[in-house]
Amino acid sequence: MTGFSKILPSIQKFRAAIQKGRKVSVKDQPERNVFGSSSTIGLDVANPLPPWGLPVEIQILIFAHCGTGDFLPLKLVCKSFNQVLTSQEHEIVRNYLRQRRHGTLPSPIDNDRTYTRNPEDDVVLLSDLFPPSKSARGGHLYTFRYLYSLRQRQQLCSRLCYYLADSVMNRYSQGEQCYPGDMNKNHRVALLKRAKEKMWFYLAPIMYYTLYYLETYASARREHTNMLLRDYEAGKLSVPVPLDRRRAMYKELQTRILRQPPFTNTATLIATHHCMHLLVSNIRHTMASEGEPDDSWISSLLTLSPFARIVEFFSAEIGDGGNQRMQRKDFMYNFYHDMNAHQKDHMNSVVWGGGSDQNVHPIHSSVRDLWFDAAKAELDARYANPHNIEEVFSWNGVPILFGCLDCHRKRGWLA
Repeated sequence: MTGFSKILPSIQKFRAAIQKGRKVSVKDQPERNVFGSSSTIGLDVANPLPPWGLPVEIQILIFAHCGTGDFLPLKLVCKSFNQVLTSQEHEIVRNYLRQRRHGTLPSPIDNDRTYTRNPEDDVVLLSDLFPPSKSARGGHLYTFRYLYSLRQRQQLCSRLCYYLADSVMNRYSQGEQCYPGDMNKNHRVALLKRAKEKMWFYLAPIMYYTLYYLETYASARREHTNMLLRDYEAGKLSVPVPLDRRRAMYKELQTRILRQPPFTNTATLIATHHCMHLLVSNIRHTMASEGEPDDSWISSLLTLSPFARIVEFFSAEIGDGGNQRMQRKDFMYNFYHDMNAHQKDHMNSVVWGGGSDQNVHPIHSSVRDLWFDAAKAELDARYANPHNIEEVFSWNGVPILFGCLDCHRKRGWLA
């Protein structure tokens, strides 16, 4: 409110200018464009002035209060808006992040920093996990595209958490012991909805760490394959690399990631381990109705397009988008396109071999090779097994539990 009061006189002045401009005869006004690009008060088409008659610094603060989805439409309003948003993109994004992050900018995660589970602090954790790209001139590239990428990741994780919470609580509600005998249907629906929201709220920040691991691991695999290709071209490597050697290489990449922030925090590693267990178990449960689930198929879902295809998969299974049949068809088409693109990737075919589908696809034959073996080995090395199970209290002190085989057993309903 203090910052707004400082610019209030300028806004009032701008409003008065508009009212004064409206008194001019319509015949004296040029033909208006639907976006007001050439007839905005105080705007010269040849040399557009800043809108509102405000200093650029004040305009940056105003635009920084907009949402991430507003910047592109605002560019289409008029030439003046487009000029400010284009020339001041860096400063607008920096101010937007400072505002959402309570005065700070994205910085590398270390063990001294703690993060809350408040939804308004999601951007703090996300922007630290996924910082902006570094500029060749030094510093970082703060762009609208970067803000959009953060928003896209947040929406993917949020939808996935919603589908997981819905799946877990629907399975829970089918049990006979979940409700008191005298509870009517309306109360059951209300309690179930509240429990889903609590589960959704609890999973969201953990899912960010899970997405961070999958994206970091995908990037590490790509860089590792590039390195092997350079060695091959230099005559230092004979290809294709055997399958057992590839597994050892990937296990080493995974261990390296788990020994770097944020997973140097053992509590974060354990929570991510449990979240991955919950995710995989629910995919298996959803696929069980159509026969024995294929682990290589699940690992491909997690590696080729992290979260994007999984969200499509869950959405298609419950018909969240309307036409369930069309959703399943679109999901299978997109997933097939991902697998086909991976198989036809020239770099992969040279390094790992293109004569056998076993070498090219899938990347992992089991989900244990993707996360679980490396995570369990790292937890054993830290003497963190056994550990506590995750608890989400639904109502009346009844906990929903989820974890792994190395958790301390507690009484409650296991997701």
